[in-house]
Amino acid sequence: MPPESKTSSEELARRARAGCREAFGELVLRFEGSLLRFLCTRVPTESEAEELAQETFLRAWTKLALYDPEQRFSTWLFTLARHLAVSRGRRRRLVLAEDGDLEAVAQRVDAGGELAEREQSERLWKLADEVLTPDQREALWLKYAEDLSAEEIGRVLGKRDVAVRVLLFRARAKLARELEAERERADSRRASASGSTAWALAPGEA
Repeated sequence: MPPESKTSSEELARRARAGCREAFGELVLRFEGSLLRFLCTRVPTESEAEELAQETFLRAWTKLALYDPEQRFSTWLFTLARHLAVSRGRRRRLVLAEDGDLEAVAQRVDAGGELAEREQSERLWKLADEVLTPDQREALWLKYAEDLSAEEIGRVLGKRDVAVRVLLFRARAKLARELEAERERADSRRASASGSTAWALAPGEA
């Protein structure tokens, strides 16, 4: 039976488990964009994220027999992707340590511009990329971009749902502090510029 656009991802996964390649192709179409954006929070370049996304789908196809249909397919897929990204990161750190090129670890793509169309949302995700830990960024992305529950995020990150809630709380609190600091700096710059302008308009006053 060919896949239907309104068929749930879990039903498509069941059909794929039974050998339906069309159903798995539909799953690839549904998740390739969100999976790529998720992997961009884990690896330094978009090309590496694309490579890992392809590897994730291949791994998913070969391991479909292990998928539990009672679990959301997206949760299972992102868990596979994260495990591959972690393994890739370990290999990269080993190579970098041998080469002495540790600065490359800090190079990251700005996925913020791809996360939303609005400038404010872009800035927020860019700030998250700059100030949050990898686990905090992942938890925030899975919560607000992928709409996963704390329990589902916990499965992806390998953490208890309580730990996920702590991650989300700390991530939101840190972003709030950074945004407030940015506003204070902007206000200070405007006040300084205003004072300089006033002095320039009245040079004869003491």
